[in-house]
Amino acid sequence: MLSQSQGGTSSSPSGTAQILNQRILKAYESLGVARELLKFERMESLPQGTVVSWVGTFPNRKGVKITKFSVTPSRSPGGIERSEEKSILLEFNGSTLSKVESEIKTANYATEDTTLVRMTDNTPLDNNVDDLLIYADRNGRAAEYPLNYLPDEGVSRERSEFKKEFYLKLIEDFFIQVLRIQEMQNQQSAKNQKKLLQTFKESLEY
Repeated sequence: MLSQSQGGTSSSPSGTAQILNQRILKAYESLGVARELLKFERMESLPQGTVVSWVGTFPNRKGVKITKFSVTPSRSPGGIERSEEKSILLEFNGSTLSKVESEIKTANYATEDTTLVRMTDNTPLDNNVDDLLIYADRNGRAAEYPLNYLPDEGVSRERSEFKKEFYLKLIEDFFIQVLRIQEMQNQQSAKNQKKLLQTFKESLEY
């Protein structure tokens, strides 16, 4: 899938390609809700296997990075067969989403294979999805190229397949993750406020 073919840079994308581009742009727009996470000084609660880090310091943060970890145990007690790390970095210029960088790292401990795929869109709101920059590394052999290097005409639809089966699923999954994290913070904040109110009421009962 991640070949460096330079074919298929058609100036008029097919109907399917246009639909995929619009879905990705819509996902970018939805991911803008992650800016709400910047207002929390710290994360009170997170889904299992999830870590949140920041770009900048509170209260002047410029972005958030969400990382999800998962492992597949091996048959031997306490062993790990495979590990996977998925992350998305969302940076903002004021209220505008200015950068989307997603990454998948995998390690297969049985075969000693390691892979890294990083996708960076430095202009997520410019209506051009094909300028997405892809960096791929497998066992130390790396390549970097823009998405429009993948062919997308005739019978060769690598670019559309990459968007549909890989990139779009990844960023839509992270949008759901952002909503979960935001909901968990709001729930925890409500619990803390209720607890504070109860403490205040008890202090008045004398």
